[in-house]
Amino acid sequence: MHGELQVIRGEEQSEPPVWALYERQLIDTLNRAGIEFYDTYVLEDGTLEWKERYEGGMNSSDDLYEAFRGYSLLTAMGGSDEIDKRHRFVWEGITRQFTRYGQIYREFDSNWDWMHHGEGYISLYPMGMVEPDDALFRDRSVRFAAMYIGEDPEAQNWDPEVKIIRSVMNGSRGPKMEWVKRDWIPTNANLTYYPLPFFDIPGVPGSTAWINDHPDNDQFSKLVKAMSDRMAKGDVPINLAATALIANAYLYTGDSKYVEWVKDYVGTWEKLTKQNNGITPDNVGLSGKIGEYTGHWWGGYYGWVWPRGGTDVVLAELTSAKVATLLTGDKRYSELPRSQMAVMRKQGRLENGKYVMPIRHDERGWYHYSSEIAYPYVNLWYLYHDQDDWSHIERLAEAELKRDGRIGDSDLAWAYFVRGRNPGYPVEAFQADFRFVAEKMDIIRNENGDPETWVDSKWIGPDPVRMDNLVRLTVGGMPIHKRGEMLHAQVRYFDGEKKRSGLPPDVAALVSRIEEDWIQIEISNVNQFERRQLVIQGGTYGEHQIKSVSIDESSVEKQVDAQALSLDLGPGAGISIRLALDRYQNKPSYQFPWDL
Repeated sequence: MHGELQVIRGEEQSEPPVWALYERQLIDTLNRAGIEFYDTYVLEDGTLEWKERYEGGMNSSDDLYEAFRGYSLLTAMGGSDEIDKRHRFVWEGITRQFTRYGQIYREFDSNWDWMHHGEGYISLYPMGMVEPDDALFRDRSVRFAAMYIGEDPEAQNWDPEVKIIRSVMNGSRGPKMEWVKRDWIPTNANLTYYPLPFFDIPGVPGSTAWINDHPDNDQFSKLVKAMSDRMAKGDVPINLAATALIANAYLYTGDSKYVEWVKDYVGTWEKLTKQNNGITPDNVGLSGKIGEYTGHWWGGYYGWVWPRGGTDVVLAELTSAKVATLLTGDKRYSELPRSQMAVMRKQGRLENGKYVMPIRHDERGWYHYSSEIAYPYVNLWYLYHDQDDWSHIERLAEAELKRDGRIGDSDLAWAYFVRGRNPGYPVEAFQADFRFVAEKMDIIRNENGDPETWVDSKWIGPDPVRMDNLVRLTVGGMPIHKRGEMLHAQVRYFDGEKKRSGLPPDVAALVSRIEEDWIQIEISNVNQFERRQLVIQGGTYGEHQIKSVSIDESSVEKQVDAQALSLDLGPGAGISIRLALDRYQNKPSYQFPWDL
């Protein structure tokens, strides 16, 4: 985009709306809460106060990285530079700490699944949004991607011929094709709460086998051996979360090889789903054959049976669909997760007046009926604006209203808000965030536990930097949860004066309406004395082209035809703008608008 951005001026003073004051106060509160959390648990060298020795098997560092997942994202949205600075420092500390423990090798988890890789590395991706030219994290991201696209000779996770990831457990040491008991300690104790992955293992009658390793009847060994034989080798849908790691390298470099890899890999699962009569198989062998080691299209790791069922299949497919659409602009990728929701929904039924659907399938057929989740539908509608997806949102929201008199699901409540049907949502959401922070600060300030007794998920509990509502409301984005996701948003903001990522000081923004080809944004400069320069970019990574802008419900459109524009806001100014967007028309990048 080299050159000057088109400037829109907003001079009319207006009383700051309540949501704007809440938003600005919440950003300041999260800045301070994040620092206090950090100071309580992080040592001077950047490691966390914890055990000197940690003897986990394949158990990774994901929970520690995950505890700081909101930090750089907060900076990218308008939080302090200090929060991002501390995040980078603790990221290095956790990496050294788990290298010492033995789980990390060459700065990346040596062997674990993409359920857990995904949880950990969601903290990595927002760093590129804050510092796109940070050579250390840029080069690190390229090295990590090389482990999955076949460029790292020590980590041959990728089969370029069959176009699959070669194992369930993978990482910087390459594919792990066999499992032993040692690999599943200390994870085994948690797995007693899940059903068995297979019910035909001789001598293994129940899930207590995970902790039953008596010398005369070592059920633990029998269970792990059966899982190793049937699950360890070949590909599973949960590996689709790796697409975000590859996209991260692309957003730094712009190298088209990463786009081709994503197309190839998602394309593999599209073909496998078609081969299996429209149901995504949850396991494929090294030869590319469905059910090569299980004998069925079900029975794979994080698949239709174990541990949680088809929801994990859908969410991994959803992550990869969003990545593939971002990198290619092709909306066809939505069909993979959408079709699997339909597979489960068609088997659904009413129970006590509530619609439930099965999330598990094995030789018994479909079973384990659970409430239908809204998150996939909201994501699909958000990205692709398909009316069928919206009809499911409406169906679930209206059922909640009829049953409870309110919409309790945050995704549904937000979706209704951006379609003009839930006007009180922003204030209610921000109020809930203040209550959340207060609860977490109470835990932090009363911390008196013994680090030697803490488990690796310890720090997720008191983490106060919750970003979900700031993401939803300020940039009109989908919250980043635990599936290896990246930020996908309608717009992104920059401080035009300081040339940094995020909202300028004192500026609040609210995406109040989302339609297929336009959005509405309310903007307030709550500072009554100073001007502010707000740059608005189409999409998180400049992927959307801003065609035109209308101001304060005016019918007059100003043509923009650029990836970004600039708002010159006078003291106390309030402005409402409508942006017409041409979605997924541009090459996405971490680079700031004035550098594109």
